[in-house]
Amino acid sequence: MFVSFLFPCCLLLSYSARMKQPYQFYAVVLPGLEPLATKELTSLSAHDIRSEQGGVRFAGTLDTLYRVSLRARCITRIQVRVGKCHAMALPELQHHVANMSWERFIPKGAKVSVQASAEKSKLMHTDKIAECVLAGIQDALGKRLDKEDGSEQHVYVHITNNRCDIRIDASGERLDRRGYRLASAKAPMRETLAAGVLQWMDWKVDEPLLVPMCGSGTLAIEAALLGRKIASNMQHAFPFKDWDVFKEKSWLRVLEKTTAMAKDALPLKIEVSDVHVGALAASKENAERAGVLADLNVQQQDVCKLKPAKDGEAGLIVCNPPYGLRIEMDGVKFYRELGHVLRDSFVGWRVAVMCPDWKHEKALSLPVRKRLRVKHGGLWLDVLDVSSNDVWSK
Repeated sequence: MFVSFLFPCCLLLSYSARMKQPYQFYAVVLPGLEPLATKELTSLSAHDIRSEQGGVRFAGTLDTLYRVSLRARCITRIQVRVGKCHAMALPELQHHVANMSWERFIPKGAKVSVQASAEKSKLMHTDKIAECVLAGIQDALGKRLDKEDGSEQHVYVHITNNRCDIRIDASGERLDRRGYRLASAKAPMRETLAAGVLQWMDWKVDEPLLVPMCGSGTLAIEAALLGRKIASNMQHAFPFKDWDVFKEKSWLRVLEKTTAMAKDALPLKIEVSDVHVGALAASKENAERAGVLADLNVQQQDVCKLKPAKDGEAGLIVCNPPYGLRIEMDGVKFYRELGHVLRDSFVGWRVAVMCPDWKHEKALSLPVRKRLRVKHGGLWLDVLDVSSNDVWSK
């Protein structure tokens, strides 16, 4: 259970507080994407990386925060640890919170919310925990409470076995909300999952990519952004820019380097199709907002009649078939037909298929090389690597 409280405040900060030891971060990810997020964080020079279900802990400088916030593709949000403590009673917790350095993060006039969760601890009432942390922050900042005319700042309190981990959100809106998907199909795929599947399948920019049943175009758009090295969150509004520890010059330096990495044009081979005209229109609108429409070849095509281009080289096909809310027909029957299409026409291709349960997997009737199990939309989903092998050609 979560509870949210708002209050305004203002504060001052000494420069020396910025120069202390590296920051401790927590990356929230879709359960199942932790290995991919870990790989991303390693490539972005994070250190002390430790994975757990639904998240990855790591350490680094403020530059690390800026770099990961802009360029990570599989991460939902980033939190920064303000402090940690041991507490078995509310007065004890409030005392510890009051002695944390809130002035580093909460700007003048901020609207601050507190969310609490607890397990296996003396303190279990999340409403009271949130009230207590709020009171501790007020104690730390004194009585300087201005009108609520500043930025929103969100504080998260996690208590496990009486150990309290207190963090502040650095992302604001979720990082999977890139800003380009305004036109949407039924039950769209999260951008973080789309990027994760492409990385899990180790897609390379010179490899043909086929995306049937494209829906809102998320998979294809994420592929084009990945291929052209366009950072995922260049237009994102980050709350850390209002923190007192925020370093404008460092931010601009990271931003400049990130911008310089992007390629203006590449001969990407991304084929996008759907049987529904509305889905194609949504894909085109979203791709145009993302600045990658020219990188996609969008056409109307029934997946049951799908075939690779004549004399074309084999590549990767990623299928996110409709299921649940996205389908108006027998889902198992549809997966069976999809399996026939892949077996008959795509021998030699690498293939990934999203699958909601074992019945659909059985209907697909293709040998599974590996699987990625991810929690998406509150439900577990298997991404199956059913790339063609000797079994297909028999």
